[in-house]
Amino acid sequence: MYPQTFLKTFWRLEFRPQIFVAMSFADRYKSRFDKIIAPAIRSIRVDGVNLEPYRVDLSKSGDSILTDIMDGIAHSQMVLADVSSTGKDSVTGDTYRNGNVMYEVGIALACRHSAEVLLVRDDTDRFLFDVSTVPHKFVDFTDTDSATVVLKEELESRLKERNHINDARVRLSIAGLSREEVEALRRIADLPHGAVWGRKDEGIVDYFEVVSISRLLDKQLIMLAGQLQNGYPAYKPTPLGRVVAQLIKSDLPKF
Repeated sequence: MYPQTFLKTFWRLEFRPQIFVAMSFADRYKSRFDKIIAPAIRSIRVDGVNLEPYRVDLSKSGDSILTDIMDGIAHSQMVLADVSSTGKDSVTGDTYRNGNVMYEVGIALACRHSAEVLLVRDDTDRFLFDVSTVPHKFVDFTDTDSATVVLKEELESRLKERNHINDARVRLSIAGLSREEVEALRRIADLPHGAVWGRKDEGIVDYFEVVSISRLLDKQLIMLAGQLQNGYPAYKPTPLGRVVAQLIKSDLPKF
C-alpha cells in the first residue's frame, strides 16, 4: 500500500505507548538496540505507562512490512531513527547511510511534526543535504551507560516539546470557535467516555447546529462514530476535541 493511501484512509489520532525505531537490522547493530536504545525507551513513562520500542522486524503482524512501517510511524509517540553511516562507496570513498532507514525518515517527516522525529548518528561524516536541516543528535554508542542517558534525555525533551506544540494547537482551536461550536463542545464535555451524540429532534432542522457540526468535523474536533436509532449520524469527540471541550467547560475566560 502506498503511504499516501495509508495516511488518507487509516490515519488515527490516538498514539500507542511506543516509540518507532528505524535502524539497520545488521547484526553489528543488535547490541546497540538491546543495550542502549531499548532500555532508554523503556525508562520513559507517558501517562503513567512505560514506553516500548517498536521495530518492524519485531512485529508479529501478518500485514506487509510497508504497512507495518506506516502504521508504526503514524501511531507511535515519536519516531527515533539511527541514521549513522553504514559503509563507504568502493569507488568514491563517500560514506552512505541505510536506505531503508532514510525511507522511513522520509515517511515520518511527511506525516509527523519535526519535533516528533529524532535523528541520531555516531559519525561526523558529511550529512545528507535533504535532511541536513532536521535537528539531529550525535551519540557515542561505544559508551553504553552515557549513550543510554543521552538518548533518554533527548527523547524526553522531544516529548515535552511535542506537548507544548499540542497545547498551542488546542489554544488555536479554541480561538477559532464560533458560539454554536462552543455550545456543541460544552455538551460533548459532559458526555461519558465512549458516548456518542447527534440530532434527536425530528422537527425543524437547526441550521446553526448543522453548520457547527460540519465545522467541528473539518477542525478534527469530532468524528463520525456511526448512526443513531433514528437514522441520524452519531458523532464522538476526537482526543483533541475532548481536550478542547474540557478546557471550554472549565477554563474559558469570562468577560
